[in-house]
Amino acid sequence: MASVTLHLPLVKAFTENRPAQCIYCASPILQRWGSVERAVKDPHVHQAILYRYRCTACQRTFRHYPQGLTPAHQSQRLVQLAALCWVLGLSLRGTSAILSAFPVELSHTSIWWDVQALAAVLKRRQPRQVRVLGIDGVYPKLRGQEQPTLIAVDMGSGQPVALGAISEKDWRAVVKWLAPLVAEWGVEVLVSDDLKELAFAAQRLRLQHQVCHFHLLRWLWLALEKLRKQLDEEHHALLDEIWRLAKQRPPDGRARLFELWQGVNVRRSRASRTSALYRLRLLILRLLENWEKYSLDQGRGDVPATNNATERAIGKWRIRSHSTRGFKSWAGLEAAFLVCGNELI
Repeated sequence: MASVTLHLPLVKAFTENRPAQCIYCASPILQRWGSVERAVKDPHVHQAILYRYRCTACQRTFRHYPQGLTPAHQSQRLVQLAALCWVLGLSLRGTSAILSAFPVELSHTSIWWDVQALAAVLKRRQPRQVRVLGIDGVYPKLRGQEQPTLIAVDMGSGQPVALGAISEKDWRAVVKWLAPLVAEWGVEVLVSDDLKELAFAAQRLRLQHQVCHFHLLRWLWLALEKLRKQLDEEHHALLDEIWRLAKQRPPDGRARLFELWQGVNVRRSRASRTSALYRLRLLILRLLENWEKYSLDQGRGDVPATNNATERAIGKWRIRSHSTRGFKSWAGLEAAFLVCGNELI
């Protein structure tokens, strides 16, 4: 049975040390200026002692909060717990009912704002540099209608970094959406499936392109099996070698593909263009022309062979999508994507 580990912040009822400096002027000389007890909304901590300090330099006072607490009445642990309950499939009112068993009373509106607050925090944690960016398209339900969506993931950390309301089959929209991200993060390599629109977008943005090895093998296997049924047995060894080259991607793979392409002789006639041998020649040519995209990872250690990191982020996000049969707003869709893809569960 699979287990789920929740990484929630630690919450303490009192501070164990003094603040190092004034939050306004950074002066290190502070005086304790009283304390107060305050009710806290948290599954375990219900009362906390808050100390106030006075700065001897600027004469201003401020509160020093214990770990896991902020000026809000909810603890950071409760904010994440409420958001995760919603992400894992509970409705807002269902999450409110679950939390009441602790007992913690939260309205469904407060839980919605907790989800948005956590998503905002994750947005601010986005990396400053993403050398290898993975993208993939999904089609969730938004207000009952299919919404084409493009997802971007940092392939180094596996964390989702951007979500766009565009179709992966519209290369102009993909280029327009990716251009500022590429400039801001310094993206060098794009990892995707074998969709031609994404390949053209990578070319327009002058990015190196790694095509997912799994997607390559999937379409190639189907194409070779179809040709195997239509070609004579004398060509079966050729099909096996093409499969071996695509699966192993040896250093001399491109040169060998060129030899195989030259060895497939097809008569130049209109009728021959529909023959299985002609389609075999086109298949080899496709592999030959895109060999650099299929084997870029072998020359760069930071480039993965597959787009599995993006697929994993989508898989976590679909937990929420399937359980609620879609989303009511783009804000909810984006929040679920960011929270699910983060290392909180």
